[in-house]
Formats: sequence, C-alpha cells, structure tokens
Amino acid sequence: MPRRSTASDPVGDLAVRARAKQVAVRLAVATDPSTPADLLHAMATDPSRTIRRALAARGDAPPTSLRALADDPDLKTRQAVAGNPACPPDVLTTLVNDPHWSVRWSLPDHPAAGVEVRRAICRSTDEVLRRLLAECPVLDEETNATLAADPSADVRGALAAHTDDPHLLATLMTDADPKVRAHATQNPLTTLDDHRLLANDRSALVRAAAVKSDRLPLDELLRLTRDRSINVRWWLATWPSTPRAVLRLLAEDPHPEVASQAQATLG
Repeated sequence: MPRRSTASDPVGDLAVRARAKQVAVRLAVATDPSTPADLLHAMATDPSRTIRRALAARGDAPPTSLRALADDPDLKTRQAVAGNPACPPDVLTTLVNDPHWSVRWSLPDHPAAGVEVRRAICRSTDEVLRRLLAECPVLDEETNATLAADPSADVRGALAAHTDDPHLLATLMTDADPKVRAHATQNPLTTLDDHRLLANDRSALVRAAAVKSDRLPLDELLRLTRDRSINVRWWLATWPSTPRAVLRLLAEDPHPEVASQAQATLG
C-alpha cells in the first residue's frame, strides 16, 4: 500500500510523487536534490525517457542508476550517462561498446577515463575511437605503447601529432608508414633537426608535410625548390608562409602548374 504523504515525511511524499501519472510531477522528483539514492535507482526504469535522461545527467546520480541507464534503449539517455562527470569507470568501459558512435567517441575525454577505460578503447574495433584516444595530450606509458603498435596508420599518426613523450615521438618519426611520419611534423615537440630530417624523407608526402609545418629554415626551403616531386614544389608555391625569394625561384619552375601557382602567390 503506498505510503501516505505528510508534512513530516518528505521522503514518503517524494515516493508518492515518483509514481504519479503526470510526467512533470515525476520529473520534479527526478531532479530534486533531496531525492534519496534508492528512489533515484528505482526511477531508472521509468517509462518516460524524459525522466531517464534527467536521471542520467544528475551529477549526484548513484552508480547503480548509471549502470542501469548505460543500457537504456534511448540514445540521448546513454549520451547523458557518457557525459556525466560522475559516471564510474566500469560504466564507461561498458559504453566503449555502445552501438552509437556519439556515445563511444565522447569517452576518451571523460575525466574518469583511467587506465581500464583506455585499455577497453585500445581493444575496440572502432578505429576512430582509438584515434581520438591517441589525440589526448597526456597518456600513460601503457596506453602510449599500445597505440604506437596499433595496426591503423591513422591511429599511430594521431599519436605522432599529439604525444608529449619525446622518445615515443622519435620512434614514430621512423614509422614504416609515411602518413605517420607526416603527422610527426605537426607535433610541437618536433625539433628543428627533426624537421630537417623530415624535409629529406624518402616520401614526398612527408616532405610536403614538412613544408606545411611552417618550421623549416630558409636553406631547406630553397633546397626544396629543386625537389624531385612536383607535389612538394606545388605545396611550397602554394603555402602562405613561403618566403618571396623562394617563390621567385618557383615562378621559373619547369612544370607549368608549379610556376603558375608561384606567380599567383607572388601576386
């Protein structure tokens, strides 16, 4: 039999209103800071997705409620769980395998995404999710090592562009895939000597990326005006920061597309 609400029994009153027919009444209970954890947990199965979304977004939501809501059929409810700073790591680990990308892709930046969550992400078949993890600025040694051995060049490239570990960066600059070496040109830790090496890379893709890094000295840029790759010379002629002395040489390039582009950049 339902508890009768009285002025001296606020919890009983909340329990009665949590079973009201009107969604607005139940929503007021779901968002009330004084609603006890056991009642919030009971409301996690409310038939209204509006109620469940509100519960999932509560910063003081009990872990039991968030665990139940992590499997909710409503996408916005699961998105709210994933975005809740109070979401415990074990629930985040479950969400790594969520059927919708928007839930999965929000996890690498979650404040509670520790080593166990990162391990689950590294095991995921979602390449974009692994790449987003690789773009995180501060990663632990285990995660760095796992991502550096990832089968996807895009994942390793993201790590090369964002890692704060100079030793790992040095390893990735020698990666067998030129896409990974090209991404290393974007990393702020890449030194001038590193940029010189990348500007002499065997791959035109890497040499062009070095041009676009805006960090090559004049002598390297002048040397690249004679690069064997038309694509490298074209990027050099196109790039806004290319010095005019370099552009004047490229304006005389034997390839008409490079010459015309340099002339256009000169104005």
